[in-house]
Amino acid sequence: MILSGTTRLGVAAAAAVLFLTGTTAGPAQAAAPAVGSDLSSSGAMAPVQLPGDKTVRTYTAADIRSFERTGGDPAVLAYWTAERMAAAKPLDVPGDAVWVANTARAVAAKTPAVATAPVAAKHVTGMAAAAPPPVTNWSITNGKLFFNGYESGSWCSASAVNTPSGRVLITAGHCVHSGQGGTWKSNVVFVPKYNAFNSDHDPVGRFQAYWLRSFNEWINNSNRNRDVGWVTTYAGGDWNDTVVNTVGGHGMAYNGGTEFDVSVFGYPSNKDNGDRMWACWGTAVDSSSSDDRSKISCDFGPGSSGGPWLWNYDNNSGLGYVRSVMSTVDTAGVNRGPYFDTAVNDGTNAANNDW
Repeated sequence: MILSGTTRLGVAAAAAVLFLTGTTAGPAQAAAPAVGSDLSSSGAMAPVQLPGDKTVRTYTAADIRSFERTGGDPAVLAYWTAERMAAAKPLDVPGDAVWVANTARAVAAKTPAVATAPVAAKHVTGMAAAAPPPVTNWSITNGKLFFNGYESGSWCSASAVNTPSGRVLITAGHCVHSGQGGTWKSNVVFVPKYNAFNSDHDPVGRFQAYWLRSFNEWINNSNRNRDVGWVTTYAGGDWNDTVVNTVGGHGMAYNGGTEFDVSVFGYPSNKDNGDRMWACWGTAVDSSSSDDRSKISCDFGPGSSGGPWLWNYDNNSGLGYVRSVMSTVDTAGVNRGPYFDTAVNDGTNAANNDW
């Protein structure tokens, strides 16, 4: 199904800035991260606490091996019914985050380093469309990230990236942890190419989170320059294989300029109520001299957080290079995403090693 996209660029930023999803968090699990530098990240086993559970569930090594065979905790997979996924909402956005000043970065068009190249799916093929631009293939490598519960189910956007384990998703930091004073999200499940308008909402199945990770600067200080998160998943989906083997994995690029041609994907609640994937394409430009972010006028609202900003997106393969993720929107519809530097590549490698 071809969905609407936008190409509106260059709208001036307004003062008010909103994060793109809610922050009601699940209970914390694992020790609080050490106070880290701007470059360090921390992780924890993805918390699970379903209705009727008095505390966060604890899993043994035998449980984890069993879940690898079943595609995750059967109770979590059963909880996220089509009805609960359709009823999930982006919750109230948090207040203004604490800013941590960084040295201004000059706008540059330099070519980024390539951490990994995209890799095609083994199980899903034949879902391509015409050549770019504009976006004509709403890639199944992207999807909707559901979390929390207890009548407060919410969502973000995310995508699979190519790592040796084949298990890593990249998203926004506030999609896995609610930031300063907050906790890790709970009951996290990824649904590639979710579409509530189809009878089959999850066309290739679901992938439960095993481990969550984000930058300490996000966890401790809600620093929007470090609003990046990772999810390491169990095997799952209709083939009970890794997420990358199932839907492919985008490559990742870092240390390039803040200005680049981009295709943005996500599930904004202000477009089709977030019930299906949207795309926006154009040129991301430098956000300002006082932060490390890029911006583009997509007018993507709550729920699109964590959606990939893809450089060199190929409609034929449905793959590109993740060069940022959706983070915030302001009142003029300008979206911003953090700059991907060596630390983001290091975080991706750490997420790969979380399995």
